[in-house]
Amino acid sequence: MNLHTDFYHILWFFIIYCVCGWIWESSFCSIKAGKWINRGFLMGPYIPIYGCGALVVYLTLYPLRGDLWLVYIGGVVFPTILEFFTSWIMERLFAATWWDYSNEKFNIQGRVCLKVSLFWGFFSLVMVYILHPAVLEFIDKLPRTVGQALGGIFVVVFTGDFANTVAATLDVKKTLAKMEGIREDIFQFLDIHNLGQEYRELSPSYMAARLKEQWEERKEYLENIPLTGTINEYREELEGKLSALVERYEESKLKHRAVFRHHMAAYPNFKSIRYAKPLEDLKNRLEKLRKEK
Repeated sequence: MNLHTDFYHILWFFIIYCVCGWIWESSFCSIKAGKWINRGFLMGPYIPIYGCGALVVYLTLYPLRGDLWLVYIGGVVFPTILEFFTSWIMERLFAATWWDYSNEKFNIQGRVCLKVSLFWGFFSLVMVYILHPAVLEFIDKLPRTVGQALGGIFVVVFTGDFANTVAATLDVKKTLAKMEGIREDIFQFLDIHNLGQEYRELSPSYMAARLKEQWEERKEYLENIPLTGTINEYREELEGKLSALVERYEESKLKHRAVFRHHMAAYPNFKSIRYAKPLEDLKNRLEKLRKEK
């Protein structure tokens, strides 16, 4: 039995299953959400985890296709392991998660769950017994020169997309880390000047305004003391320092907004493990800018 493990066939298996995975996920999520969703970590119409998972299933289970149950069990186990470690690696690299099964029964750390794993088993059956023979026939009928040219174009486009998306996502992480550092500076400032815990629940953009409001509210207690001299200087100093910190926080900008917006739209459960509050502020800021256009 020829497994077709030469580079040409492996590349085309990867391309086809990446694209099929993207079509499946984008269609399913779009129907579910009632609007078009370009699913996937990358910007293009392909999802690498499907291509990698399909290759794992093909190389390990296709030779065993005489035993349906063995193919199904392997189809449950191997893709689940791949999904778990993909989630773990992405979390370690980007300090973020793109999907979360925490609300599903029988999940492991929210990375994988039984329901989805069982689906991988059925998908493996469809792939091994129905889809892959058709895929192999298509590749063999494709003129070799055309296949090599298209495969080369895919490699170039995919590599560029992958490099750009990884760099952009690392930029998101860097920006969020910077914002988190400024948030800590703001809270340290508030603690030193005993300005109250209620500020911690506010977005930084409201902190300076709230401080000014508090001074106005306290005027009635200072009716006999003119707000000049030491008191006024102290007030202005506090407002100035806090405003400067808040301005630094608000000026933190992303270099790759398109990729960030894509992550938000493609994965509603996208969240940062370390920088949850800055991510929320960044999302709100970009949404506000979008509405103002």
